[in-house]
Amino acid sequence: MKKAIAWSMAACIIAGSYSPALAADKNSKYYATEILAMQPQLTEDSLFEDAKSLAKEQKVKTADILEKMYLELSNDAKKAAEESSGFQALGNEGGSIIIGSSTKGHIYYTPSATAYLDHGHVGMYYTSSTIVESVPGDGVRTISASSRKVDSKAVIKSVKTTTANRDAAANWARSEVGESYSYNFATNRSTSHYGAKNCSKLLWSAYKLKSGLDLDVDGGLGVYPRDVRDSKDTTLVKTF
Repeated sequence: MKKAIAWSMAACIIAGSYSPALAADKNSKYYATEILAMQPQLTEDSLFEDAKSLAKEQKVKTADILEKMYLELSNDAKKAAEESSGFQALGNEGGSIIIGSSTKGHIYYTPSATAYLDHGHVGMYYTSSTIVESVPGDGVRTISASSRKVDSKAVIKSVKTTTANRDAAANWARSEVGESYSYNFATNRSTSHYGAKNCSKLLWSAYKLKSGLDLDVDGGLGVYPRDVRDSKDTTLVKTF
């Protein structure tokens, strides 16, 4: 009788014991829900596909990758709150201040909102009077610096490399004109340099390929516009 009771108690303990696999699954679902709320243009299937691929590559759990994505997005959201510039929908015009001319290879950052998340926007000067950038709808395009508008607190920055490297980066970005826009910021460091890309991916790839520089301030899974703006390999040229 005592033995039967002991076995019964053991079974209850095992049944109610902590399951790491179950906990990881719950964490994955939690982080995925939060990520999709901040990046609504992503699909759950594509999110998990990217997360699982990165987890396999880095030899970690999918939940760990999703947590990193979530923390990066949350950190960027905090930067947006600190910026407190108001929301501007990124499109053909942007803000209210004409950005004007600058040097080929220089980059610019402006506060703006895309896909309901105020993550900012970056672009690059292809020539002193022409900007190359990637925006929703148009994808990678060129636009005259005399018609490109930015918000207050926008900045123009120079990348710390040679003129030849800056020119090469700008030329590469220009060669991507016509590629579609991607809303995937969460894992864009690991996506192809070619094909669909968002604004920060365009600049990051250009300088990564043509100068070897990593314009991502924190080296996370995704490179966001503010990551490019805050890179240690840039210097301030102008503030609006």
